Amino acid sequence: MYFTPVLPVDMKNNIDEELLALAEKVCIRSAALSGNHNRVVLNSLKELLRKTNSYYSNQIESEETHPLDIEKAMRREFFEDGKRKRLQLLSLAYIDTQKELEPLSLIENNIFTKDFLLGIHAKFYTKEGMDSFLDVYSDEKIIKMLPGELRVNDVYVGKHIAPKHNELASICREFENQYKNIDTTSTKAMKLLYLLSSHHRLTWIHPFLDGNGRVSRLFLDAGFLNIDIDGYGLWTISRGLARSNKEYKKHLAFADMPLQSATDGRGPLSLRGLKYYLKFMLETSLDQIEFMHKNLQLTSLSIKIDKFVLLANNKMLDIQPLPPYSDMLLKELLVKGELSRGEVKNIIKKSDRTATTLIKTLIQREYIESNTPKSAIRLKFNSTFASYLMPNLIPSY
Repeated sequence: MYFTPVLPVDMKNNIDEELLALAEKVCIRSAALSGNHNRVVLNSLKELLRKTNSYYSNQIESEETHPLDIEKAMRREFFEDGKRKRLQLLSLAYIDTQKELEPLSLIENNIFTKDFLLGIHAKFYTKEGMDSFLDVYSDEKIIKMLPGELRVNDVYVGKHIAPKHNELASICREFENQYKNIDTTSTKAMKLLYLLSSHHRLTWIHPFLDGNGRVSRLFLDAGFLNIDIDGYGLWTISRGLARSNKEYKKHLAFADMPLQSATDGRGPLSLRGLKYYLKFMLETSLDQIEFMHKNLQLTSLSIKIDKFVLLANNKMLDIQPLPPYSDMLLKELLVKGELSRGEVKNIIKKSDRTATTLIKTLIQREYIESNTPKSAIRLKFNSTFASYLMPNLIPSY
Protein backbone atom coordinates (compact mmCIF):
# COMPACT_ATOMS: atom_id res chain seq x y z
CA MET A 1 0.00 0.00 0.00
CA TYR A 2 1.36 3.40 -1.00
CA PHE A 3 -0.94 5.94 0.65
CA THR A 4 -3.20 4.34 3.27
CA PRO A 5 -5.20 5.21 5.29
CA VAL A 6 -7.76 6.10 2.61
CA LEU A 7 -10.30 7.29 5.20
CA PRO A 8 -10.09 8.79 8.73
CA VAL A 9 -10.72 5.62 10.73
CA ASP A 10 -9.06 4.62 14.01
CA MET A 11 -7.24 1.39 14.86
CA LYS A 12 -10.63 -0.32 15.35
CA ASN A 13 -11.83 0.88 11.93
CA ASN A 14 -14.28 3.39 13.43
CA ILE A 15 -14.90 6.60 11.52
CA ASP A 16 -13.99 9.88 13.22
CA GLU A 17 -17.31 11.14 14.65
CA GLU A 18 -16.43 14.85 14.52
CA LEU A 19 -15.56 14.64 10.84
CA LEU A 20 -18.67 12.62 10.04
CA ALA A 21 -20.87 15.22 11.78
CA LEU A 22 -19.19 18.03 9.82
CA ALA A 23 -19.65 16.13 6.56
CA GLU A 24 -23.35 15.61 7.31
CA LYS A 25 -23.74 19.32 7.97
CA VAL A 26 -22.06 20.18 4.66
CA CYS A 27 -24.52 17.92 2.80
CA ILE A 28 -27.57 19.34 4.59
CA ARG A 29 -26.63 23.01 4.26
CA SER A 30 -25.56 22.62 0.64
CA ALA A 31 -28.90 21.00 -0.29
CA ALA A 32 -30.75 23.89 1.38
CA LEU A 33 -29.15 26.43 -0.97
CA SER A 34 -31.42 25.57 -3.87
CA GLY A 35 -34.66 25.64 -1.90
CA ASN A 36 -35.78 29.25 -2.43
CA HIS A 37 -34.96 29.92 -6.07
CA ASN A 38 -36.31 29.09 -9.49
CA ARG A 39 -34.32 26.38 -11.29
CA VAL A 40 -33.58 28.70 -14.24
CA VAL A 41 -32.09 31.32 -11.92
CA LEU A 42 -30.00 28.66 -10.19
CA ASN A 43 -28.59 27.53 -13.54
CA SER A 44 -27.64 31.13 -14.35
CA LEU A 45 -25.89 31.39 -11.00
CA LYS A 46 -23.99 28.19 -11.73
CA GLU A 47 -22.72 29.71 -14.99
CA LEU A 48 -21.44 32.69 -13.00
CA LEU A 49 -19.80 30.38 -10.47
CA ARG A 50 -17.89 28.61 -13.28
CA LYS A 51 -16.12 31.89 -14.00
CA THR A 52 -15.37 32.57 -10.36
CA ASN A 53 -14.27 28.97 -9.89
CA SER A 54 -11.73 29.41 -12.68
CA TYR A 55 -10.60 32.72 -11.19
CA TYR A 56 -10.06 31.31 -7.69
CA SER A 57 -8.43 28.07 -8.85
CA ASN A 58 -5.95 30.08 -10.91
CA GLN A 59 -5.40 32.44 -7.97
CA ILE A 60 -4.23 29.46 -5.90
CA GLU A 61 -1.52 28.96 -8.54
CA SER A 62 -0.67 32.72 -8.44
CA GLU A 63 -1.97 33.14 -12.00
CA GLU A 64 -5.21 35.06 -11.80
CA THR A 65 -7.42 36.68 -14.42
CA HIS A 66 -10.31 38.83 -13.21
CA PRO A 67 -13.81 37.52 -14.06
CA LEU A 68 -14.41 40.67 -16.16
CA ASP A 69 -11.38 39.76 -18.27
CA ILE A 70 -12.65 36.18 -18.52
CA GLU A 71 -15.96 37.52 -19.86
CA LYS A 72 -14.04 39.53 -22.45
CA ALA A 73 -12.22 36.37 -23.49
CA MET A 74 -15.56 34.60 -23.88
CA ARG A 75 -16.49 37.32 -26.37
CA ARG A 76 -13.11 36.81 -28.09
CA GLU A 77 -11.91 40.17 -26.77
CA PHE A 78 -8.32 39.35 -25.91
CA PHE A 79 -5.60 41.62 -24.55
CA GLU A 80 -2.80 42.60 -26.90
CA ASP A 81 -0.36 41.97 -24.06
CA GLY A 82 0.85 38.40 -24.56
CA LYS A 83 0.96 37.41 -20.90
CA ARG A 84 -2.54 38.70 -20.12
CA LYS A 85 -3.99 37.03 -23.21
CA ARG A 86 -2.26 33.81 -22.23
CA LEU A 87 -3.94 33.91 -18.82
CA GLN A 88 -7.31 34.66 -20.42
CA LEU A 89 -6.95 31.51 -22.52
CA LEU A 90 -5.89 29.57 -19.42
CA SER A 91 -9.13 30.61 -17.70
CA LEU A 92 -11.24 29.65 -20.71
CA ALA A 93 -9.52 26.26 -20.84
CA TYR A 94 -10.40 25.67 -17.19
CA ILE A 95 -14.07 26.61 -17.68
CA ASP A 96 -14.44 24.55 -20.86
CA THR A 97 -12.80 21.52 -19.24
CA GLN A 98 -15.12 21.76 -16.24
CA LYS A 99 -18.14 21.84 -18.57
CA GLU A 100 -16.90 18.82 -20.54
CA LEU A 101 -16.32 16.84 -17.35
CA GLU A 102 -19.78 17.39 -15.89
CA PRO A 103 -21.68 14.71 -17.88
CA LEU A 104 -18.80 12.27 -17.42
CA SER A 105 -18.86 12.94 -13.67
CA LEU A 106 -22.37 11.55 -13.36
CA ILE A 107 -21.22 8.00 -14.11
CA GLU A 108 -21.04 6.26 -10.74
CA ASN A 109 -17.49 6.22 -9.31
CA ASN A 110 -16.10 6.95 -12.79
CA ILE A 111 -13.97 9.82 -11.52
CA PHE A 112 -11.54 7.56 -9.66
CA THR A 113 -10.35 5.71 -12.76
CA LYS A 114 -6.96 6.31 -14.30
CA ASP A 115 -8.60 7.12 -17.63
CA PHE A 116 -10.72 9.86 -16.06
CA LEU A 117 -7.70 11.44 -14.35
CA LEU A 118 -5.62 11.35 -17.51
CA GLY A 119 -8.62 12.67 -19.41
CA ILE A 120 -8.84 15.78 -17.21
CA HIS A 121 -5.22 16.60 -17.95
CA ALA A 122 -5.60 15.87 -21.66
CA LYS A 123 -8.76 17.96 -22.06
CA PHE A 124 -7.27 20.91 -20.21
CA TYR A 125 -3.90 21.01 -21.95
CA THR A 126 -5.22 20.51 -25.49
CA LYS A 127 -7.47 23.59 -25.34
CA GLU A 128 -6.75 26.69 -27.41
CA GLY A 129 -3.71 28.62 -26.22
CA MET A 130 -2.41 25.92 -23.89
CA ASP A 131 0.62 24.97 -26.00
CA SER A 132 2.79 27.52 -24.20
CA PHE A 133 2.00 25.87 -20.86
CA LEU A 134 3.46 22.55 -22.01
CA ASP A 135 7.07 23.74 -21.68
CA VAL A 136 7.92 22.88 -18.08
CA TYR A 137 11.14 23.73 -16.27
CA SER A 138 12.41 20.60 -14.50
CA ASP A 139 15.85 19.38 -13.46
CA GLU A 140 17.38 22.63 -14.76
CA LYS A 141 16.05 22.09 -18.27
CA ILE A 142 12.88 22.61 -20.28
CA ILE A 143 10.77 19.49 -20.81
CA LYS A 144 7.84 19.32 -23.23
CA MET A 145 4.92 17.88 -21.25
CA LEU A 146 2.52 15.54 -23.05
CA PRO A 147 -1.17 16.19 -22.27
CA GLY A 148 -2.83 13.25 -20.55
CA GLU A 149 0.43 11.36 -19.92
CA LEU A 150 1.91 10.39 -16.56
CA ARG A 151 5.21 12.09 -15.79
CA VAL A 152 8.37 10.21 -16.79
CA ASN A 153 10.73 11.80 -14.29
CA ASP A 154 10.95 12.12 -10.51
CA VAL A 155 9.94 15.37 -8.81
CA TYR A 156 9.59 16.97 -5.41
CA VAL A 157 7.22 19.74 -4.34
CA GLY A 158 8.44 21.74 -1.35
CA LYS A 159 9.31 19.09 1.23
CA HIS A 160 7.18 16.44 -0.45
CA ILE A 161 9.10 13.89 -2.49
CA ALA A 162 6.54 12.55 -4.93
CA PRO A 163 6.42 8.83 -5.74
CA LYS A 164 8.91 7.65 -8.34
CA HIS A 165 7.70 7.92 -11.91
CA ASN A 166 8.08 4.19 -12.58
CA GLU A 167 5.62 3.46 -9.75
CA LEU A 168 2.86 5.74 -11.01
CA ALA A 169 0.98 3.14 -13.04
CA SER A 170 0.61 0.82 -10.03
CA ILE A 171 -0.18 3.72 -7.70
CA CYS A 172 -2.98 4.89 -10.01
CA ARG A 173 -4.38 1.35 -9.97
CA GLU A 174 -4.30 1.41 -6.18
CA PHE A 175 -6.00 4.83 -6.16
CA GLU A 176 -8.79 3.48 -8.37
CA ASN A 177 -9.19 0.27 -6.37
CA GLN A 178 -9.26 2.03 -3.01
CA TYR A 179 -11.77 4.74 -3.95
CA LYS A 180 -13.81 3.35 -6.83
CA ASN A 181 -15.39 0.63 -4.72
CA ILE A 182 -17.16 2.95 -2.28
CA ASP A 183 -20.20 1.16 -0.94
CA THR A 184 -23.12 2.51 -2.97
CA THR A 185 -25.29 2.29 0.15
CA SER A 186 -23.00 4.68 2.04
CA THR A 187 -24.44 8.01 3.11
CA LYS A 188 -23.51 11.14 1.17
CA ALA A 189 -21.53 12.26 4.21
CA MET A 190 -19.38 9.14 4.04
CA LYS A 191 -18.91 9.55 0.31
CA LEU A 192 -17.87 13.16 0.90
CA LEU A 193 -15.15 12.03 3.33
CA TYR A 194 -13.92 9.54 0.71
CA LEU A 195 -13.90 12.29 -1.94
CA LEU A 196 -12.00 14.85 0.13
CA SER A 197 -9.52 12.19 1.20
CA SER A 198 -8.97 11.19 -2.42
CA HIS A 199 -8.34 14.83 -3.37
CA HIS A 200 -5.34 14.87 -1.05
CA ARG A 201 -4.13 11.46 -2.15
CA LEU A 202 -4.22 12.64 -5.77
CA THR A 203 -2.08 15.68 -4.94
CA TRP A 204 0.28 13.37 -3.00
CA ILE A 205 0.66 11.10 -6.04
CA HIS A 206 1.49 14.13 -8.22
CA PRO A 207 0.90 12.13 -11.42
CA PHE A 208 1.78 14.85 -13.94
CA LEU A 209 4.83 16.94 -14.62
CA ASP A 210 2.70 20.07 -14.23
CA GLY A 211 -0.94 21.01 -13.71
CA ASN A 212 -1.49 18.73 -10.71
CA GLY A 213 -3.17 21.45 -8.63
CA ARG A 214 -5.69 22.39 -11.30
CA VAL A 215 -6.34 18.77 -12.22
CA SER A 216 -6.94 17.86 -8.57
CA ARG A 217 -9.46 20.71 -8.18
CA LEU A 218 -11.24 19.86 -11.44
CA PHE A 219 -11.34 16.30 -10.11
CA LEU A 220 -12.79 17.59 -6.83
CA ASP A 221 -15.52 19.58 -8.61
CA ALA A 222 -16.36 16.48 -10.65
CA GLY A 223 -16.44 14.47 -7.43
CA PHE A 224 -19.10 16.67 -5.82
CA LEU A 225 -21.32 15.92 -8.82
CA ASN A 226 -20.37 12.25 -8.80
CA ILE A 227 -21.53 11.74 -5.22
CA ASP A 228 -24.56 13.99 -5.82
CA ILE A 229 -24.00 16.72 -3.25
CA ASP A 230 -27.19 18.74 -3.80
CA GLY A 231 -26.52 22.45 -4.24
CA TYR A 232 -22.90 22.15 -5.33
CA GLY A 233 -22.29 24.55 -8.18
CA LEU A 234 -24.04 27.29 -6.20
CA TRP A 235 -20.90 27.45 -4.09
CA THR A 236 -17.32 26.67 -4.99
CA ILE A 237 -14.71 25.23 -2.69
CA SER A 238 -11.94 26.85 -4.75
CA ARG A 239 -13.00 30.27 -3.46
CA GLY A 240 -12.47 29.11 0.12
CA LEU A 241 -9.16 27.46 -0.71
CA ALA A 242 -7.91 30.59 -2.47
CA ARG A 243 -8.92 32.82 0.44
CA SER A 244 -7.03 30.48 2.80
CA ASN A 245 -4.31 29.48 0.36
CA LYS A 246 -1.51 29.18 2.93
CA GLU A 247 -3.71 27.13 5.24
CA TYR A 248 -4.79 24.91 2.35
CA LYS A 249 -1.22 24.13 1.38
CA LYS A 250 -0.22 23.70 5.04
CA HIS A 251 -2.96 21.11 5.57
CA LEU A 252 -2.06 19.30 2.35
CA ALA A 253 1.48 19.10 3.74
CA PHE A 254 0.16 17.78 7.10
CA ALA A 255 -1.58 14.96 5.25
CA ASP A 256 1.66 14.26 3.33
CA MET A 257 3.40 13.30 6.58
CA PRO A 258 4.50 9.70 7.06
CA LEU A 259 3.24 7.66 10.00
CA GLN A 260 4.23 9.50 13.19
CA SER A 261 3.76 6.81 15.84
CA ALA A 262 2.22 3.42 16.57
CA THR A 263 -1.10 5.15 17.35
CA ASP A 264 -1.10 7.24 14.16
CA GLY A 265 -3.16 4.80 12.09
CA ARG A 266 -2.33 1.81 9.93
CA GLY A 267 -0.48 2.66 6.77
CA PRO A 268 2.50 4.63 5.52
CA LEU A 269 0.83 8.07 5.85
CA SER A 270 -0.27 9.90 8.98
CA LEU A 271 -3.87 9.38 10.09
CA ARG A 272 -3.62 12.50 12.25
CA GLY A 273 -2.45 14.55 9.27
CA LEU A 274 -5.39 13.30 7.19
CA LYS A 275 -7.84 14.24 9.96
CA TYR A 276 -6.48 17.80 10.25
CA TYR A 277 -6.67 18.20 6.47
CA LEU A 278 -10.25 16.87 6.31
CA LYS A 279 -11.42 19.11 9.15
CA PHE A 280 -10.00 22.11 7.29
CA MET A 281 -11.66 21.11 4.00
CA LEU A 282 -15.06 20.52 5.62
CA GLU A 283 -14.95 23.79 7.56
CA THR A 284 -13.91 25.62 4.39
CA SER A 285 -16.85 24.05 2.55
CA LEU A 286 -19.27 25.10 5.28
CA ASP A 287 -17.90 28.64 5.24
CA GLN A 288 -18.52 28.92 1.50
CA ILE A 289 -22.00 27.43 1.77
CA GLU A 290 -22.98 29.89 4.51
CA PHE A 291 -21.52 32.75 2.46
CA MET A 292 -23.82 31.86 -0.43
CA HIS A 293 -26.82 31.36 1.89
CA LYS A 294 -26.34 34.93 3.05
CA ASN A 295 -26.01 36.25 -0.50
CA LEU A 296 -28.87 34.32 -2.14
CA GLN A 297 -31.74 35.56 0.02
CA LEU A 298 -34.51 36.46 -2.42
CA THR A 299 -35.74 39.60 -0.64
CA SER A 300 -32.23 40.92 -0.23
CA LEU A 301 -31.40 40.31 -3.91
CA SER A 302 -34.53 42.14 -5.01
CA ILE A 303 -33.63 45.18 -2.90
CA LYS A 304 -30.09 45.11 -4.26
CA ILE A 305 -31.37 45.10 -7.85
CA ASP A 306 -33.33 48.29 -7.12
CA LYS A 307 -30.26 49.92 -5.59
CA PHE A 308 -27.97 48.75 -8.40
CA VAL A 309 -30.19 50.28 -11.09
CA LEU A 310 -30.62 53.49 -9.08
CA LEU A 311 -26.88 53.92 -8.54
CA ALA A 312 -26.10 53.12 -12.17
CA ASN A 313 -28.63 55.64 -13.43
CA ASN A 314 -27.31 58.31 -11.04
CA LYS A 315 -23.82 57.65 -12.47
CA MET A 316 -22.53 56.45 -9.11
CA LEU A 317 -21.17 53.23 -10.60
CA ASP A 318 -18.53 53.00 -13.27
CA ILE A 319 -20.97 51.64 -15.85
CA GLN A 320 -23.48 52.95 -18.36
CA PRO A 321 -26.93 53.84 -17.02
CA LEU A 322 -29.50 51.10 -17.50
CA PRO A 323 -32.58 51.66 -19.67
CA PRO A 324 -35.87 52.60 -17.98
CA TYR A 325 -37.83 49.72 -16.39
CA SER A 326 -34.71 47.54 -16.06
CA ASP A 327 -35.33 47.08 -12.35
CA MET A 328 -38.89 45.84 -12.93
CA LEU A 329 -37.83 43.27 -15.53
CA LEU A 330 -34.75 42.03 -13.64
CA LYS A 331 -36.73 41.52 -10.42
CA GLU A 332 -39.48 39.66 -12.27
CA LEU A 333 -36.91 37.36 -13.84
CA LEU A 334 -35.35 36.78 -10.42
CA VAL A 335 -38.68 35.40 -9.20
CA LYS A 336 -40.06 33.74 -12.35
CA GLY A 337 -36.77 32.53 -13.81
CA GLU A 338 -37.87 32.82 -17.42
CA LEU A 339 -40.32 35.00 -19.36
CA SER A 340 -41.61 35.03 -22.91
CA ARG A 341 -40.79 38.25 -24.75
CA GLY A 342 -44.47 39.03 -25.09
CA GLU A 343 -44.89 39.18 -21.31
CA VAL A 344 -42.44 42.03 -20.87
CA LYS A 345 -44.80 44.79 -22.07
CA ASN A 346 -47.35 43.73 -19.43
CA ILE A 347 -44.72 43.73 -16.67
CA ILE A 348 -43.46 47.23 -17.45
CA LYS A 349 -46.91 48.41 -18.65
CA LYS A 350 -45.48 49.98 -21.79
CA SER A 351 -45.65 49.48 -25.55
CA ASP A 352 -44.26 46.55 -27.56
CA ARG A 353 -41.60 48.85 -28.93
CA THR A 354 -40.41 49.95 -25.48
CA ALA A 355 -40.36 46.34 -24.30
CA THR A 356 -38.42 45.19 -27.37
CA THR A 357 -35.84 47.97 -26.91
CA LEU A 358 -35.43 47.08 -23.22
CA ILE A 359 -34.88 43.40 -24.01
CA LYS A 360 -32.42 44.15 -26.81
CA THR A 361 -30.35 46.53 -24.64
CA LEU A 362 -30.18 44.21 -21.64
CA ILE A 363 -29.16 41.27 -23.83
CA GLN A 364 -26.42 43.33 -25.49
CA ARG A 365 -25.10 44.33 -22.09
CA GLU A 366 -25.36 40.78 -20.72
CA TYR A 367 -27.88 41.34 -17.95
CA ILE A 368 -30.26 38.89 -19.57
CA GLU A 369 -29.88 36.17 -22.20
CA SER A 370 -31.90 34.09 -24.62
CA ASN A 371 -31.25 30.98 -26.70
CA THR A 372 -32.60 32.52 -29.91
CA PRO A 373 -33.73 36.00 -31.06
CA LYS A 374 -37.35 35.04 -30.36
CA SER A 375 -37.16 32.62 -27.42
CA ALA A 376 -37.76 33.25 -23.71
CA ILE A 377 -35.41 35.47 -21.72
CA ARG A 378 -33.70 34.79 -18.39
CA LEU A 379 -31.24 36.50 -16.04
CA LYS A 380 -27.55 36.49 -16.84
CA PHE A 381 -25.28 37.45 -13.97
CA ASN A 382 -22.44 39.37 -15.59
CA SER A 383 -19.52 40.07 -13.27
CA THR A 384 -20.33 43.74 -12.68
CA PHE A 385 -23.95 42.96 -11.81
CA ALA A 386 -23.00 39.97 -9.65
CA SER A 387 -20.29 41.84 -7.77
CA TYR A 388 -22.90 44.31 -6.52
CA LEU A 389 -25.56 41.72 -5.73
CA MET A 390 -23.10 39.38 -4.02
CA PRO A 391 -20.25 41.42 -2.54
CA ASN A 392 -16.96 39.60 -1.97
CA LEU A 393 -17.79 36.88 -4.48
CA ILE A 394 -16.04 38.80 -7.23
CA PRO A 395 -13.11 41.11 -6.34
CA SER A 396 -13.01 44.77 -7.31
CA TYR A 397 -11.48 45.40 -10.73
